[in-house]
Amino acid sequence: MKHYKRLFLSSTVVGWSLITGCTSIMTHSGPNQGYYSGTQTNINMLKDEETGWILKPVLVVDLPLSAFLDTLLLPYDYAFSDQDQAEKSPKLRIEKLKNTPANIQPVSLKEPVNDEI
Repeated sequence: MKHYKRLFLSSTVVGWSLITGCTSIMTHSGPNQGYYSGTQTNINMLKDEETGWILKPVLVVDLPLSAFLDTLLLPYDYAFSDQDQAEKSPKLRIEKLKNTPANIQPVSLKEPVNDEI
């Protein structure tokens, strides 16, 4: 029975460690990057009334670990801070295309006539 308690405790610790820092990873892989983006997202979700009650304890556990991971990723954030975020996001690229005037040339549907047959 003692081994089952250890197994349960170790699997719980491994499970919690796998989901921690998740917000920081998600924000750094998306288009809305910036300094401490995972920590800011955690705080915004904790303040939001729409966040479910089951997610709030996970966010509380994730907050310090996301802050730690965001601190480790500061050089990465600095290196890519001046980069256009539309390059990484398909949604932002599509919106950028919609806002620019299109340079579409009319296409002739007739086949060219070849008189040298």
